[in-house]
Amino acid sequence: GLTSEDSPTLAGALSMMPNLQTLNLAGNRLGDEGVSTIALAVSNSCTSIEKLCFWYNGMTFKSFPGLTKIVQTCSLIKELRLDRPMASADDDESIRAVLDFTEAVKLSGSLRLVICRERDESEVGALLILLLGEALPDC
Repeated sequence: GLTSEDSPTLAGALSMMPNLQTLNLAGNRLGDEGVSTIALAVSNSCTSIEKLCFWYNGMTFKSFPGLTKIVQTCSLIKELRLDRPMASADDDESIRAVLDFTEAVKLSGSLRLVICRERDESEVGALLILLLGEALPDC
């Protein structure tokens, strides 16, 4: 699978795919660095992507600022699929990142957020589901 080292190449390729509607990156090992790199590329180009999936990439709260930027700048994205981030809810930075993301999703009005609940039972992930999302039992 893809790792954070592969993300700059993929980010560059996205600008050459203006008609791409679904970007499914599930099951890779992008981590926060890779997810953030891809998120920056998507938010800068705002291509025709309507569905974006980052399930099973080892994300933590550090990915959320990039995801927030996507939500704020790319109005064409209608569905965003995430797994629960691996972080503790007693971390002020993670809570702030989740709340900023939550606000952006609510302001977007039309974004469907789907959170995989199979991963871990982190409090931050539970907070996301409670505030915004729809949890799927099988991801």
